[in-house]
Amino acid sequence: MQPDTRMTGSLQLGAQKYLYSGYFLAGCIVAFIVHAVTLKVLGERYDTHATVGGLVGGLAAVIFAWKNDRVRTLAQETVDELSKVSWPTREETYTATVVVIVTSIVSSVIIFFLDKFWSWFTDLIYRS
Repeated sequence: MQPDTRMTGSLQLGAQKYLYSGYFLAGCIVAFIVHAVTLKVLGERYDTHATVGGLVGGLAAVIFAWKNDRVRTLAQETVDELSKVSWPTREETYTATVVVIVTSIVSSVIIFFLDKFWSWFTDLIYRS
């Protein structure tokens, strides 16, 4: 009996799922903007028209981006490059975060004491 090697769901799409998610998100943003602008121009009583206009505008933006070779090539190249990135592990992220926090605290303490010193020094000069 052979093991089941079929890929299902998002595993089958690979990096393409990010490309499709980007198109979907861009369509949602355009739909939101068209809806908001339509409501500002026409008023609240045209909410249904604004919603339909937003949906049509978002869908049109996605279709335009998908059909435009320059946009699709740029999006595909971006996804390909991001799939090559080696993301840090949880331990590396934790270590880097601790280093940043400790460095920030040490720098703050040094700046605090320098400020106190210069304040004392300038008070000494101005009082003389």
